[in-house]
Amino acid sequence: MTDDLDRAEEADPVTDGGSTVTETERTSAGGSGLAGLRERDDFVVIATAAALVVFPFLLVDVLGVVGDLIGMSIGGYAGLPSLVLIYGIIVIGFNLLLGYTGLLSFGHAAFFGSAAYSAALFSQIVPSPILMVIVGSLVATLLAWPIGFVSIRRSGVYFAVLTLTFGQALYFYALGPGAWLTNGDNGFSDVAAHGLFLGALPLDAPLLPVFDSYTVMYAFTAVMMLIAVWVGNRIINSPYGLIFEALGENEQRVEFVGLNVFRYKLMAFVISAVFAGVGGAMFLIHEQYIHPTTGLYWIQSGDFVIMTVLGGTGSLIGPVFGAFVFEYVANVISGVNPPVIGPIGSLWRFVLGAVFVFIVWVFPRGIYGALSDLGAWLLGRSGGGDDGSDPAATDGGESE
Repeated sequence: MTDDLDRAEEADPVTDGGSTVTETERTSAGGSGLAGLRERDDFVVIATAAALVVFPFLLVDVLGVVGDLIGMSIGGYAGLPSLVLIYGIIVIGFNLLLGYTGLLSFGHAAFFGSAAYSAALFSQIVPSPILMVIVGSLVATLLAWPIGFVSIRRSGVYFAVLTLTFGQALYFYALGPGAWLTNGDNGFSDVAAHGLFLGALPLDAPLLPVFDSYTVMYAFTAVMMLIAVWVGNRIINSPYGLIFEALGENEQRVEFVGLNVFRYKLMAFVISAVFAGVGGAMFLIHEQYIHPTTGLYWIQSGDFVIMTVLGGTGSLIGPVFGAFVFEYVANVISGVNPPVIGPIGSLWRFVLGAVFVFIVWVFPRGIYGALSDLGAWLLGRSGGGDDGSDPAATDGGESE
Protein backbone atom coordinates (compact mmCIF):
# COMPACT_ATOMS: atom_id res chain seq x y z
CA MET A 1 0.00 0.00 0.00
CA THR A 2 2.88 2.34 0.69
CA ASP A 3 4.15 1.65 -2.83
CA ASP A 4 0.72 2.53 -4.25
CA LEU A 5 0.73 5.70 -2.19
CA ASP A 6 4.16 6.65 -3.43
CA ARG A 7 3.16 6.05 -7.04
CA ALA A 8 0.10 8.26 -6.60
CA GLU A 9 2.23 11.04 -5.18
CA GLU A 10 4.75 10.75 -8.01
CA ALA A 11 1.98 11.03 -10.58
CA ASP A 12 0.42 14.04 -8.90
CA PRO A 13 2.58 16.16 -6.63
CA VAL A 14 -0.55 17.66 -5.08
CA THR A 15 -1.56 14.40 -3.49
CA ASP A 16 -4.60 15.74 -1.72
CA GLY A 17 -5.89 17.70 -4.62
CA GLY A 18 -8.54 15.16 -5.44
CA SER A 19 -7.21 14.26 -8.91
CA THR A 20 -7.87 10.77 -10.22
CA VAL A 21 -5.28 8.06 -10.63
CA THR A 22 -4.92 7.29 -14.32
CA GLU A 23 -5.65 3.90 -15.82
CA THR A 24 -1.98 3.38 -16.59
CA GLU A 25 -1.07 3.84 -12.95
CA ARG A 26 -3.71 1.46 -11.77
CA THR A 27 -2.59 -1.19 -14.25
CA SER A 28 1.00 -0.77 -13.21
CA ALA A 29 -0.11 -1.28 -9.62
CA GLY A 30 -0.82 -4.87 -10.45
CA GLY A 31 -4.52 -4.72 -11.29
CA SER A 32 -5.88 -7.20 -13.83
CA GLY A 33 -7.83 -6.13 -16.89
CA LEU A 34 -11.08 -7.07 -15.17
CA ALA A 35 -10.17 -5.09 -12.07
CA GLY A 36 -9.21 -2.11 -14.22
CA LEU A 37 -12.54 -2.32 -16.03
CA ARG A 38 -14.41 -2.28 -12.71
CA GLU A 39 -12.62 0.92 -11.73
CA ARG A 40 -13.61 2.83 -14.86
CA ASP A 41 -16.31 5.38 -14.18
CA ASP A 42 -18.24 4.68 -17.36
CA PHE A 43 -18.31 0.92 -16.72
CA VAL A 44 -19.36 1.39 -13.08
CA VAL A 45 -22.12 3.84 -13.97
CA ILE A 46 -23.47 1.80 -16.88
CA ALA A 47 -23.40 -1.47 -14.92
CA THR A 48 -25.09 0.18 -11.93
CA ALA A 49 -27.74 1.78 -14.15
CA ALA A 50 -28.50 -1.58 -15.77
CA ALA A 51 -28.85 -3.22 -12.36
CA LEU A 52 -31.13 -0.42 -11.15
CA VAL A 53 -33.42 -0.87 -14.15
CA VAL A 54 -34.04 -4.58 -13.53
CA PHE A 55 -33.90 -4.52 -9.72
CA PRO A 56 -37.60 -3.77 -9.00
CA PHE A 57 -38.70 -6.27 -11.62
CA LEU A 58 -36.62 -9.06 -10.05
CA LEU A 59 -37.47 -8.18 -6.45
CA VAL A 60 -41.19 -7.55 -6.80
CA ASP A 61 -42.48 -9.26 -9.94
CA VAL A 62 -40.19 -12.27 -10.42
CA LEU A 63 -40.03 -13.19 -6.74
CA GLY A 64 -43.78 -12.57 -6.54
CA VAL A 65 -44.40 -15.16 -9.24
CA VAL A 66 -42.01 -17.61 -7.57
CA GLY A 67 -43.82 -17.05 -4.28
CA ASP A 68 -47.16 -17.82 -5.88
CA LEU A 69 -45.77 -21.06 -7.28
CA ILE A 70 -44.43 -22.29 -3.94
CA GLY A 71 -47.32 -20.91 -1.92
CA MET A 72 -45.19 -18.53 0.14
CA SER A 73 -45.09 -14.74 -0.08
CA ILE A 74 -41.43 -14.02 -0.86
CA GLY A 75 -41.92 -11.16 -3.32
CA GLY A 76 -41.22 -7.59 -2.33
CA TYR A 77 -43.74 -4.76 -2.25
CA ALA A 78 -43.73 -1.65 -4.43
CA GLY A 79 -41.75 0.60 -2.07
CA LEU A 80 -39.11 -1.94 -1.04
CA PRO A 81 -36.68 -1.35 -3.96
CA SER A 82 -36.51 2.35 -3.06
CA LEU A 83 -35.94 1.55 0.62
CA VAL A 84 -33.08 -0.82 -0.23
CA LEU A 85 -31.42 1.84 -2.38
CA ILE A 86 -31.76 4.47 0.35
CA TYR A 87 -29.89 2.27 2.82
CA GLY A 88 -27.49 1.36 0.01
CA ILE A 89 -26.54 5.03 -0.35
CA ILE A 90 -25.85 5.25 3.37
CA VAL A 91 -23.64 2.16 3.59
CA ILE A 92 -21.61 3.13 0.51
CA GLY A 93 -20.48 6.16 2.49
CA PHE A 94 -20.23 4.23 5.76
CA ASN A 95 -17.92 1.76 4.03
CA LEU A 96 -15.50 4.56 3.13
CA LEU A 97 -15.04 4.99 6.87
CA LEU A 98 -15.16 1.37 8.04
CA GLY A 99 -13.95 -0.65 5.07
CA TYR A 100 -11.24 1.67 3.81
CA THR A 101 -10.15 3.92 6.66
CA GLY A 102 -10.71 1.27 9.32
CA LEU A 103 -12.79 3.43 11.67
CA LEU A 104 -15.83 1.77 13.25
CA SER A 105 -18.49 4.35 14.06
CA PHE A 106 -21.54 3.56 16.18
CA GLY A 107 -22.91 7.07 15.89
CA HIS A 108 -23.92 7.51 12.26
CA ALA A 109 -27.58 7.45 13.25
CA ALA A 110 -26.91 11.00 14.45
CA PHE A 111 -26.34 12.14 10.85
CA PHE A 112 -29.11 9.95 9.46
CA GLY A 113 -31.65 11.20 12.00
CA SER A 114 -30.59 14.85 12.02
CA ALA A 115 -30.88 14.95 8.22
CA ALA A 116 -34.33 13.36 8.39
CA TYR A 117 -35.52 15.82 11.04
CA SER A 118 -34.07 18.76 9.11
CA ALA A 119 -35.82 17.64 5.96
CA ALA A 120 -39.09 17.25 7.88
CA LEU A 121 -38.82 20.76 9.32
CA PHE A 122 -37.84 22.26 5.98
CA SER A 123 -40.78 20.54 4.28
CA GLN A 124 -43.09 22.75 6.35
CA ILE A 125 -41.65 25.71 4.42
CA VAL A 126 -40.79 24.31 1.00
CA PRO A 127 -41.86 20.67 0.46
CA SER A 128 -39.47 20.13 -2.43
CA PRO A 129 -37.80 16.68 -2.33
CA ILE A 130 -34.58 17.89 -3.92
CA LEU A 131 -34.24 20.85 -1.55
CA MET A 132 -35.10 18.61 1.41
CA VAL A 133 -32.20 16.31 0.47
CA ILE A 134 -29.84 19.27 0.12
CA VAL A 135 -30.86 20.75 3.48
CA GLY A 136 -30.62 17.38 5.24
CA SER A 137 -27.17 16.73 3.78
CA LEU A 138 -25.92 20.17 4.82
CA VAL A 139 -27.10 19.69 8.39
CA ALA A 140 -25.47 16.25 8.60
CA THR A 141 -22.23 17.68 7.21
CA LEU A 142 -22.16 20.58 9.67
CA LEU A 143 -22.89 18.19 12.52
CA ALA A 144 -20.14 15.79 11.43
CA TRP A 145 -17.36 18.37 11.69
CA PRO A 146 -17.41 18.91 15.50
CA ILE A 147 -18.28 15.26 16.26
CA GLY A 148 -15.52 14.03 13.99
CA PHE A 149 -13.07 16.64 15.28
CA VAL A 150 -13.45 15.25 18.81
CA SER A 151 -13.93 11.54 18.03
CA ILE A 152 -11.09 11.18 15.51
CA ARG A 153 -8.58 11.99 18.22
CA ARG A 154 -9.12 8.50 19.58
CA SER A 155 -9.07 5.17 17.77
CA GLY A 156 -10.43 1.65 18.17
CA VAL A 157 -13.05 1.09 20.82
CA TYR A 158 -12.60 4.62 22.20
CA PHE A 159 -13.55 6.10 18.83
CA ALA A 160 -16.58 3.80 18.60
CA VAL A 161 -17.74 4.73 22.12
CA LEU A 162 -17.27 8.45 21.49
CA THR A 163 -19.41 8.34 18.35
CA LEU A 164 -21.97 6.23 20.19
CA THR A 165 -22.06 8.80 22.98
CA PHE A 166 -22.68 11.69 20.61
CA GLY A 167 -25.42 9.74 18.85
CA GLN A 168 -27.17 8.85 22.09
CA ALA A 169 -26.88 12.43 23.32
CA LEU A 170 -28.78 13.58 20.24
CA TYR A 171 -31.35 10.81 20.76
CA PHE A 172 -32.11 11.87 24.33
CA TYR A 173 -32.09 15.54 23.31
CA ALA A 174 -34.70 14.81 20.61
CA LEU A 175 -36.89 13.00 23.15
CA GLY A 176 -36.59 15.53 25.95
CA PRO A 177 -35.13 19.04 25.83
CA GLY A 178 -35.40 19.29 22.06
CA ALA A 179 -39.02 18.17 21.89
CA TRP A 180 -40.07 21.70 20.93
CA LEU A 181 -38.12 21.17 17.71
CA THR A 182 -38.39 17.42 17.11
CA ASN A 183 -41.94 16.89 18.41
CA GLY A 184 -40.55 14.57 21.08
CA ASP A 185 -41.87 11.05 21.30
CA ASN A 186 -44.53 11.80 18.68
CA GLY A 187 -41.99 12.50 15.97
CA PHE A 188 -43.19 13.72 12.60
CA SER A 189 -45.71 11.79 10.55
CA ASP A 190 -47.45 12.41 7.24
CA VAL A 191 -44.61 14.65 6.12
CA ALA A 192 -45.55 16.29 2.85
CA ALA A 193 -43.21 16.17 -0.11
CA HIS A 194 -44.43 17.52 -3.38
CA GLY A 195 -43.51 16.01 -6.70
CA LEU A 196 -40.26 16.64 -8.54
CA PHE A 197 -39.78 19.74 -10.63
CA LEU A 198 -42.25 22.04 -8.83
CA GLY A 199 -44.72 19.24 -8.32
CA ALA A 200 -44.93 18.29 -11.99
CA LEU A 201 -44.00 14.67 -11.21
CA PRO A 202 -45.77 13.28 -8.10
CA LEU A 203 -43.52 10.84 -6.29
CA ASP A 204 -46.10 8.07 -6.20
CA ALA A 205 -46.94 8.35 -9.91
CA PRO A 206 -46.17 5.16 -11.85
CA LEU A 207 -43.56 5.26 -14.59
CA LEU A 208 -44.65 1.99 -16.17
CA PRO A 209 -48.37 1.17 -15.87
CA VAL A 210 -47.68 -2.58 -16.00
CA PHE A 211 -45.22 -2.61 -13.09
CA ASP A 212 -46.30 -0.91 -9.85
CA SER A 213 -42.77 -0.86 -8.44
CA TYR A 214 -41.49 1.58 -11.10
CA THR A 215 -42.56 4.91 -9.66
CA VAL A 216 -41.20 8.45 -9.78
CA MET A 217 -39.93 7.92 -6.22
CA TYR A 218 -37.95 4.88 -7.37
CA ALA A 219 -36.51 6.82 -10.32
CA PHE A 220 -35.52 9.65 -7.97
CA THR A 221 -33.88 7.20 -5.57
CA ALA A 222 -32.15 5.36 -8.41
CA VAL A 223 -30.63 8.62 -9.70
CA MET A 224 -29.37 9.44 -6.20
CA MET A 225 -27.95 5.92 -5.95
CA LEU A 226 -26.21 6.33 -9.30
CA ILE A 227 -24.64 9.58 -8.12
CA ALA A 228 -23.56 7.92 -4.85
CA VAL A 229 -21.89 5.05 -6.70
CA TRP A 230 -20.14 7.43 -9.09
CA VAL A 231 -18.88 9.64 -6.27
CA GLY A 232 -17.81 6.61 -4.23
CA ASN A 233 -15.92 5.18 -7.20
CA ARG A 234 -14.19 8.50 -7.85
CA ILE A 235 -13.09 8.74 -4.22
CA ILE A 236 -11.88 5.15 -4.00
CA ASN A 237 -9.82 5.47 -7.19
CA SER A 238 -8.30 8.85 -6.32
CA PRO A 239 -5.20 9.62 -4.24
CA TYR A 240 -7.62 10.38 -1.42
CA GLY A 241 -8.97 6.83 -1.63
CA LEU A 242 -5.47 5.38 -1.64
CA ILE A 243 -4.67 7.32 1.51
CA PHE A 244 -7.90 6.08 3.13
CA GLU A 245 -6.79 2.51 2.35
CA ALA A 246 -3.34 3.23 3.69
CA LEU A 247 -4.84 4.55 6.93
CA GLY A 248 -6.83 1.34 7.30
CA GLU A 249 -3.68 -0.74 6.86
CA ASN A 250 -1.05 1.17 8.78
CA GLU A 251 -1.63 4.62 10.18
CA GLN A 252 1.95 5.01 11.34
CA ARG A 253 3.31 4.53 7.82
CA VAL A 254 1.00 7.22 6.47
CA GLU A 255 2.19 9.58 9.16
CA PHE A 256 5.80 8.62 8.44
CA VAL A 257 5.55 9.73 4.80
CA GLY A 258 4.48 13.16 5.98
CA LEU A 259 0.72 13.13 5.47
CA ASN A 260 -1.65 14.71 7.96
CA VAL A 261 -3.41 11.64 9.36
CA PHE A 262 -5.90 13.61 11.43
CA ARG A 263 -7.10 15.64 8.46
CA TYR A 264 -7.63 12.60 6.22
CA LYS A 265 -9.47 10.67 8.92
CA LEU A 266 -11.67 13.69 9.59
CA MET A 267 -12.43 14.01 5.87
CA ALA A 268 -13.36 10.31 5.68
CA PHE A 269 -15.67 10.82 8.65
CA VAL A 270 -17.34 13.89 7.12
CA ILE A 271 -17.74 12.30 3.69
CA SER A 272 -19.40 9.24 5.21
CA ALA A 273 -21.71 11.57 7.17
CA VAL A 274 -22.75 13.29 3.92
CA PHE A 275 -23.88 9.93 2.52
CA ALA A 276 -25.77 9.24 5.75
CA GLY A 277 -27.40 12.67 5.50
CA VAL A 278 -28.57 12.05 1.94
CA GLY A 279 -29.96 8.69 3.03
CA GLY A 280 -31.69 10.19 6.06
CA ALA A 281 -33.48 12.84 4.00
CA MET A 282 -34.41 10.27 1.35
CA PHE A 283 -35.78 7.99 4.09
CA LEU A 284 -37.96 10.82 5.37
CA ILE A 285 -39.30 11.51 1.88
CA HIS A 286 -39.95 7.81 1.26
CA GLU A 287 -41.52 6.87 4.60
CA GLN A 288 -43.02 10.32 5.35
CA TYR A 289 -42.30 9.95 9.06
CA ILE A 290 -39.42 10.13 11.47
CA HIS A 291 -39.18 9.23 15.16
CA PRO A 292 -36.23 9.41 17.57
CA THR A 293 -36.11 5.62 17.84
CA THR A 294 -36.16 5.22 14.08
CA GLY A 295 -33.72 7.97 13.26
CA LEU A 296 -31.38 8.55 16.18
CA TYR A 297 -31.26 5.45 18.38
CA TRP A 298 -27.99 3.51 18.49
CA ILE A 299 -29.60 0.40 16.96
CA GLN A 300 -29.88 2.32 13.69
CA SER A 301 -26.10 2.83 13.77
CA GLY A 302 -25.65 -0.87 14.51
CA ASP A 303 -27.81 -1.71 11.50
CA PHE A 304 -25.43 0.27 9.26
CA VAL A 305 -22.53 -1.80 10.62
CA ILE A 306 -24.38 -5.08 10.03
CA MET A 307 -25.32 -4.12 6.47
CA THR A 308 -21.74 -3.12 5.63
CA VAL A 309 -20.06 -6.21 7.10
CA LEU A 310 -22.74 -8.52 5.71
CA GLY A 311 -22.29 -7.19 2.18
CA GLY A 312 -18.52 -6.97 2.33
CA THR A 313 -16.34 -4.14 3.58
CA GLY A 314 -13.64 -2.68 1.40
CA SER A 315 -15.60 -2.88 -1.85
CA LEU A 316 -17.61 -0.15 -3.52
CA ILE A 317 -20.87 -1.98 -4.09
CA GLY A 318 -20.53 -4.80 -1.53
CA PRO A 319 -22.39 -3.05 1.33
CA VAL A 320 -25.39 -2.56 -0.98
CA PHE A 321 -25.80 -6.35 -1.03
CA GLY A 322 -25.87 -6.23 2.76
CA ALA A 323 -28.53 -3.50 2.69
CA PHE A 324 -30.61 -5.65 0.36
CA VAL A 325 -30.39 -8.77 2.54
CA PHE A 326 -31.13 -6.76 5.69
CA GLU A 327 -34.21 -5.05 4.29
CA TYR A 328 -35.43 -8.21 2.58
CA VAL A 329 -35.34 -10.13 5.85
CA ALA A 330 -36.90 -7.22 7.77
CA ASN A 331 -39.73 -6.53 5.31
CA VAL A 332 -40.37 -9.78 3.44
CA ILE A 333 -39.10 -12.73 5.47
CA SER A 334 -40.74 -11.27 8.57
CA GLY A 335 -44.09 -11.78 6.86
CA VAL A 336 -43.44 -15.35 5.77
CA ASN A 337 -45.39 -18.12 7.46
CA PRO A 338 -43.50 -21.33 6.64
CA PRO A 339 -45.05 -24.68 7.55
CA VAL A 340 -43.90 -26.33 10.81
CA ILE A 341 -41.95 -23.19 11.84
CA GLY A 342 -44.91 -20.80 11.81
CA PRO A 343 -44.95 -17.04 11.30
CA ILE A 344 -41.58 -15.30 11.49
CA GLY A 345 -43.00 -11.95 12.61
CA SER A 346 -40.90 -10.23 15.24
CA LEU A 347 -38.33 -13.05 15.08
CA TRP A 348 -36.91 -11.56 11.90
CA ARG A 349 -33.85 -10.26 13.77
CA PHE A 350 -33.17 -13.82 14.92
CA VAL A 351 -33.26 -14.91 11.26
CA LEU A 352 -31.04 -11.99 10.32
CA GLY A 353 -28.60 -12.95 13.07
CA ALA A 354 -28.41 -16.50 11.77
CA VAL A 355 -27.75 -15.21 8.25
CA PHE A 356 -25.11 -12.82 9.57
CA VAL A 357 -23.30 -15.55 11.52
CA PHE A 358 -23.36 -17.87 8.52
CA ILE A 359 -22.02 -15.24 6.11
CA VAL A 360 -19.29 -14.01 8.44
CA TRP A 361 -18.30 -17.57 9.36
CA VAL A 362 -18.26 -19.08 5.87
CA PHE A 363 -17.53 -15.96 3.78
CA PRO A 364 -15.52 -13.53 5.94
CA ARG A 365 -15.27 -11.09 3.02
CA GLY A 366 -19.04 -10.82 2.92
CA ILE A 367 -21.54 -11.51 0.16
CA TYR A 368 -19.67 -9.47 -2.42
CA GLY A 369 -16.41 -11.21 -1.53
CA ALA A 370 -18.08 -14.61 -1.98
CA LEU A 371 -19.51 -13.56 -5.35
CA SER A 372 -16.13 -12.16 -6.36
CA ASP A 373 -14.41 -15.43 -5.46
CA LEU A 374 -17.07 -17.38 -7.34
CA GLY A 375 -16.53 -15.20 -10.41
CA ALA A 376 -12.78 -15.67 -10.18
CA TRP A 377 -13.24 -19.43 -9.88
CA LEU A 378 -15.52 -19.52 -12.91
CA LEU A 379 -12.93 -17.58 -14.90
CA GLY A 380 -10.34 -20.18 -13.99
CA ARG A 381 -8.50 -18.10 -11.51
CA SER A 382 -7.18 -19.56 -8.31
CA GLY A 383 -6.19 -18.27 -4.94
CA GLY A 384 -9.35 -16.29 -4.22
CA GLY A 385 -9.61 -12.53 -4.09
CA ASP A 386 -9.68 -10.22 -7.06
CA ASP A 387 -6.11 -9.37 -7.82
CA GLY A 388 -4.54 -8.58 -4.56
CA SER A 389 -5.65 -4.99 -4.76
CA ASP A 390 -8.41 -5.27 -2.21
CA PRO A 391 -7.87 -3.13 0.85
CA ALA A 392 -6.88 -4.67 4.11
CA ALA A 393 -10.32 -4.44 5.64
CA THR A 394 -12.02 -6.68 3.07
CA ASP A 395 -12.22 -9.44 5.65
CA GLY A 396 -14.54 -7.42 7.80
CA GLY A 397 -11.85 -5.84 9.87
CA GLU A 398 -9.99 -8.97 10.94
CA SER A 399 -6.27 -8.61 11.07
CA GLU A 400 -4.07 -11.39 9.88
